Amino acid sequence: MTYHDGASNTGPNAPCSFFTNEYTLTKEICAQTEPSRLDIGIAFLIVAGASIPIAYILIFLSRLSEIPALLHAYFSSSSSTVVFNPSGGIYAAPGISLVFAGAAILMIKSFPRLVGEKRFKEQLKLVPSEKRCVNFYDQYVEIKGKFSKKIPYKELMRTGETRNLYLLFFTEKRIVILHKAGFCKGTLPELKAFVRKRRTLHSKLYGLLRWLPVIFALALNLWLLSSEF
Repeated sequence: MTYHDGASNTGPNAPCSFFTNEYTLTKEICAQTEPSRLDIGIAFLIVAGASIPIAYILIFLSRLSEIPALLHAYFSSSSSTVVFNPSGGIYAAPGISLVFAGAAILMIKSFPRLVGEKRFKEQLKLVPSEKRCVNFYDQYVEIKGKFSKKIPYKELMRTGETRNLYLLFFTEKRIVILHKAGFCKGTLPELKAFVRKRRTLHSKLYGLLRWLPVIFALALNLWLLSSEF
């Protein structure tokens, strides 16, 4: 374990923080952290979901010449189901896309609320106190509550961002939450540049490798579409 618990840096020789962020931790704030953790899943859903209408649009374009014959068959047939069936037309695409999009939206909207309370408890276990003060020093970040906890930047895995929050994801599933409106010293753009300089090569590689499943899914979909047409 490389982080430390102890008293805050309040002595006369204590180092001066470069940035300070203060806020009150709530379950709602903890729920807002989840969209950043789900960004890979959201991107995967977008890639997979987009492939459905794209595939059917390409099928439609490839069958433009068949439309007159289909219309003639439709008006000549006693039942429209003979012509418009799942295996012979593009007409199931809107329904499939709507179901897919509806399921994705439901998951993205409901999942953060379900885990907000769990994340709140994890944050209180990290530092017991709803009143948070986060200070950034040269070698580590310090979270102050009833006591302080220091986490070195070498354990930083990645960063994340939502509308109201800036997040630092460390090893052992530790998350340092910053409220964008809570800066008492410094600004968010300055902090981003500060953290970027202190990220390790492992952290930067992790940030890239975690997107490989999405890139692979996109490449696979494009290959399948190209092989069909």
